[in-house]
Amino acid sequence: MLQALVETLQAWDTAVFRAVHFGLHHPALDPIMMALTDPGRFKGPLMVAACLLFALRRARGALALVVLVATLAMSDQVSAKVIKPIFKRPRPSVVIEDSKPLFGVRKSYAMPSVHATNFTAAVPILATVFPAGAVPYAIYAGLVSFSRIYVGDHWPLDVLAGMALGLALGLLGRKAFLRLERNAKKWRWYQRLEQWRREQPGVEPTGEVSAGARFEGAPSAVP
Repeated sequence: MLQALVETLQAWDTAVFRAVHFGLHHPALDPIMMALTDPGRFKGPLMVAACLLFALRRARGALALVVLVATLAMSDQVSAKVIKPIFKRPRPSVVIEDSKPLFGVRKSYAMPSVHATNFTAAVPILATVFPAGAVPYAIYAGLVSFSRIYVGDHWPLDVLAGMALGLALGLLGRKAFLRLERNAKKWRWYQRLEQWRREQPGVEPTGEVSAGARFEGAPSAVP
């Protein structure tokens, strides 16, 4: 019975992989999907921009960034160094002879997708610090995960497993951040950053510019 279940899952995995990898293939989509998987020379600037975004939240942002880095380090190592060697699942580009992997044939293990794990693990923490960006980032993480199938590097089940693992680790990271934040309010450096932020004219506790300050100094409509 177990063997039948494994064969059924493999057949489903293969069918969905072919539907995405071959059925949705288009020359115009290739560079987009490749950029989602690997931004290349833009990776550095994107990381700097992310750090600056966290800096806008002052002490809370700095604390969240530390927790996020720790969470991603854990998700990366657990998925790549612990789970992959257990399943030892070959990538579709190795199994399916007529596949056309955009990054070439890769002999490393497939299950789970590290990209899906890491990007999904970041969602709960980012949603906590930047609620307004929760949905856009979740969509972005989903597109990155989807791109792993499109480019031919992963089976659909690899991606689903990575997303499930990433969500679990991300929720743990979020819980750790909230608990650490409660304790951090007693720390002197945290208090100083928060106090400095409150002393800035027109800056709300969230780090955003208040409506009054936004329009202060604007030219009057009355002549």
